Amino acid sequence: MGRKKRSIFFIFIFAFTIFIMGMMRTTPEFHLYNHQLLKSRLELGHVQNIFEISPLDNHPNVRYNVKDIRNIVPDIRPRTVKTPEMKLFKKVNHDVIFGLQNKNWTEWEDRHCSGNFYNFKGSIMLMNNVIIDPLKKRSVAKGGEDIQSVIGHTEKDEEVTVQSGFFNILCKELPKVTFRKRSHFYNWFSGISTRKGDYDGNSYDSTFAVLIRRGDYANLYWTLMELFNTYLTIRLLGENPKTTDVILMDAHPAGKLDNLWSILFGNVYRIGHMKKKRFHKKLAWVLPDGPMSQYVQNVPFVEEFKYALYQGVQNSSSLYHNCTESQKVTFILRKDYVAHPRNPKGKVQRKLSNEKEIMDYLVQKFPKAHIHAIQIDLLPIEEQIKLIYETTILIGIHGAGLGHTLLLRSGSTMIELFPSSYKRSPNPHFQQFAYWADVHYDRWYSSSPAQKSNEWVYVQPEVPFKIINHAIDRFCKH
Repeated sequence: MGRKKRSIFFIFIFAFTIFIMGMMRTTPEFHLYNHQLLKSRLELGHVQNIFEISPLDNHPNVRYNVKDIRNIVPDIRPRTVKTPEMKLFKKVNHDVIFGLQNKNWTEWEDRHCSGNFYNFKGSIMLMNNVIIDPLKKRSVAKGGEDIQSVIGHTEKDEEVTVQSGFFNILCKELPKVTFRKRSHFYNWFSGISTRKGDYDGNSYDSTFAVLIRRGDYANLYWTLMELFNTYLTIRLLGENPKTTDVILMDAHPAGKLDNLWSILFGNVYRIGHMKKKRFHKKLAWVLPDGPMSQYVQNVPFVEEFKYALYQGVQNSSSLYHNCTESQKVTFILRKDYVAHPRNPKGKVQRKLSNEKEIMDYLVQKFPKAHIHAIQIDLLPIEEQIKLIYETTILIGIHGAGLGHTLLLRSGSTMIELFPSSYKRSPNPHFQQFAYWADVHYDRWYSSSPAQKSNEWVYVQPEVPFKIINHAIDRFCKH
């Protein structure tokens, strides 16, 4: 290639690059901070993908129809959020969201058995006049045991499966419904038997109830996802979460997050503790794959969900911070602890190797702020929620404890720190939580060589200082 052709080629590449960068800055569909601009502003490298809440005055369009939820949650204000990079969410046509947007969720029902069985697109199953026979279930463990007594249990030991006759409904012939064999709905549907006459037993329950099979019961991120799916199922069916009974269809031991179910819902039962047949006037199977797990961008009822948790642990609650409030920075520390039977030594990864150095530095630099470094999983879950409610800036190394991002009040900031090994495969979970929770999100990657185990991470003290300082400056602007 001649010199002239090479020059033309490089000029073309340069012009194309400038064009693309200009599009990224001006495209109204999303907002992605210019990395170089941010680095120069903070004089800090490896800061990426920051998005912020937009001031209301500049954006007439709002995410939520205020009239639809004003009677549910007090003090709702219209607002919008600058959309993060497009890859954060998937363009999926989730049945639940599509049904809500078109105001026809209940019209998607397939009605069978003279109204005793409803199939909502395979996402939610609703049964009326149903009998549950807990003796028609199989499991190794009972559930609710002290964790030390079940050390060594496998996930299979904590699994509950059902046999034909576990559910019994008034029906001439069951409909044909197809589920994936790996789905617990496949097993549950196989457990349905039919009857021709009315129920003549003694145990009768007119309270609306839902069944949920939990996965990682000790992980805050997944627990919040399952709690939200349960909450969403109840709301979609027009019921009150606080007066809805929940039946846990698993045999997990007792965990520190268990009280979350009682905070949000009515009575909570473990199927392994139930002995007698029980007649339920109305019973639903909780949505297994909700919009959050499918990376849907606009998720309904998040504010209502957060407010219910706030109200469950304290009487006075607001969804928003007051600009005059002093800054409360909560730094979540990761430390070894036993959370479930499959990790008897309690070893965790991504622990901060210089936490004292960082905390001393932050306390010195922010004399007016409340800097609180804590291993949050040691607190009762009620105290965790109270702490997060008061938090304006949440920071920590990537881990399940950052699931509290979803419970931050609007206008807060979450700062996520990553080992360098995550740079190749970014984890978007808490960035998505920040978007749904209407809070600012900042993240930083370590430049230190990745360790095989990722057990320890060193963070230079000026890193959290500069990002926290940036968050404080922005606090009252939005």
